[in-house]
Amino acid sequence: MTTPASSGRVVLCTGANRGLGLAILQVAALRDPTTNFILASRDRNSGNEAAQQLAKDGFQSRLDVVELDITNDAQIVEAIKFVTVKYGKLDDLARTLADGLRPLPAALINNAGILTIIPDFSLPTLRKTCNDMLDVNLTSAAVVSTAFQGLLRKAQRPIVVNITSGLGSIENTLTKKMARYPPYGITKVGINGLTGHMQVMENDRIADEEAKGKPTEGSKINYYSAAPGLLNTAFTHYSAQGKDPKLGAEVVVRLIFDEEGKYQGGSQWEFEDGEMKPVPW
Repeated sequence: MTTPASSGRVVLCTGANRGLGLAILQVAALRDPTTNFILASRDRNSGNEAAQQLAKDGFQSRLDVVELDITNDAQIVEAIKFVTVKYGKLDDLARTLADGLRPLPAALINNAGILTIIPDFSLPTLRKTCNDMLDVNLTSAAVVSTAFQGLLRKAQRPIVVNITSGLGSIENTLTKKMARYPPYGITKVGINGLTGHMQVMENDRIADEEAKGKPTEGSKINYYSAAPGLLNTAFTHYSAQGKDPKLGAEVVVRLIFDEEGKYQGGSQWEFEDGEMKPVPW
């Protein structure tokens, strides 16, 4: 499913066919209908079904569906090709500026993830469970973020939002009562580390180019971790304590539409009690 591109920002969200990912698209579209959304789904049929349901629910924004299993490098490459062709204004920042046009803002939301409850703590089972979740929740987020860097740097105010969890905050884990599940928790500690390390590398790139008196090669990407909280979705087996995923989406949407640059890159955020709050590492 594809629709013509509009003049608004471009937002690609992985794992967006249900749960938090779908809610992010719904909430963001209400905030700015001119946004172009790319619903990335591991299964194309599930993605198309989600898009059809969005249309029935009155979704007004431009929407594309791409098949993207984030553990599949070939599909990542194809997704980049799709975005490059569909959103041609992102192809050449220098040409866009020379023509007096503004490059489009862009956001990559690393939302796809898995939560596997370990059946037993035998060593082979523990190793496989940890490795499987690390591959999806951390390694693949790193690969997708790196793969899209070139395209993001050709956008205006590009951002990457990594979906984390309360378990990803070491300080909160040590000081607050919350669920304890190390095989999953370590993947979210890792995703926060990814946010920090990629931000520092991006900061260093810009500083190095400026120190050499060279033109900055592309826009600076800001990286964020966003903690949506416990949600009532299939991911949590519809936990009775979970909140509406649209409430969880708010922290991501606030970061997407941060026109004033209030939120410094390399930071972690949550939306609680009606406001954005920094989360300690």
